[in-house]
Amino acid sequence: MFSPFLRPMAPAIASQKFSQSLKKGFSKPIYLLSTSIRTYLTGAGSQFFLRKHTVTNATLFGQGPRPIFKRYNTQLPDRVDPRDPLDNSFKNRLPKFPFHKEAQPTLIPKDSPRVSKSMSFRKLVQTLRSYKEPELLYMAESHRLYLVSCFALAFIVCYNIYDLLERTLPAAWDDYVRNDEDLPPAQNVVKTIGRLGMVLAIVGVYASAAIFFAMIPTRLVRRIYYLPGPREHIQLITHPFLPGRPSPVITLPLEDVTIGKTSKVWTGQGFYGTAQRTQFLFLLFEKGKLTPWIVDRSGWFWGDGRVYDVIFGKEPVEQAELGLSYDDMLKIRQKQVKQATMNLKQELGPAWKLKAMANLMKEDISSASQKLGITNSTPPNKSIRGPAKDKKNQ
Repeated sequence: MFSPFLRPMAPAIASQKFSQSLKKGFSKPIYLLSTSIRTYLTGAGSQFFLRKHTVTNATLFGQGPRPIFKRYNTQLPDRVDPRDPLDNSFKNRLPKFPFHKEAQPTLIPKDSPRVSKSMSFRKLVQTLRSYKEPELLYMAESHRLYLVSCFALAFIVCYNIYDLLERTLPAAWDDYVRNDEDLPPAQNVVKTIGRLGMVLAIVGVYASAAIFFAMIPTRLVRRIYYLPGPREHIQLITHPFLPGRPSPVITLPLEDVTIGKTSKVWTGQGFYGTAQRTQFLFLLFEKGKLTPWIVDRSGWFWGDGRVYDVIFGKEPVEQAELGLSYDDMLKIRQKQVKQATMNLKQELGPAWKLKAMANLMKEDISSASQKLGITNSTPPNKSIRGPAKDKKNQ
């Protein structure tokens, strides 16, 4: 309500002297309230919560006190490409015609090292690890088509909730009042509550779907920064839940972020080796969390896709340097299985499948016998008979 009057004063409110004067002159609750107002007006906040009130690169990554990383805050990094600003206005969420321009990759924000004759992939990874300041790893486009699609799906689900409640609630009340079956009052109430319970269960499913679609924009990654240090971190920038709000910035330990065991970023297709016809995105999973982060494959990547298989997929550098995509690995595995089958067929001869099954059964029986402690106490080449009778005693 007061934002039209207070926003012209945002530069003064964002100043450091103003914050220090507030902290000295007012109590802690008033200071916290002023900090919240400052964050709302300017989108400012502490990128790192430091032991000392300094946020310089020398303090963060030099010999100064180590930063305490915060998982959520609302400050945007300083190094954001001016050709693709983080504009979170409602107008910037609406796609423009023709739609095919919205699906084009983003412009390259800056030059980055690439694999060449003078730069091996191992040296490329070492270059990334040697940085002393935050490095931009990924930048995506504005995702306008995604945002509109999520809004449309959430709106459709909400309309279904409204239509369901509009139809069922008056009908349930009319049935309760008429009581066509002449039930006792207690049974009539129980019957009505049962019908309403089923309706509320369906509404709960619809509401969960609406929340899911509405929260997808907050999982769309717009920027990925690599934060070096004794313990490596990454910084994700996503879309806000509501237009006009600051973009959320999430800082996570790099060791807790993966792309899944059966997923690879590198495909060998496209400028960065990340393009794929069947999948236009890949997912980043946080340790202990179910909801993944969504990364568009058509964005800008530092280096190429193999770098992300190393830092997110925890893949060895030697294996990533081979440049094998997930499809290539499946083909190699199929060839190995086929070759093993041919060798087994040549070794066992006719009816090799039955012989292989018999050998497997023998191995299973022997392993089960060893686990149960069953041994063959009968000596070989001797039949099981009773004690021999003495003919002289007969």
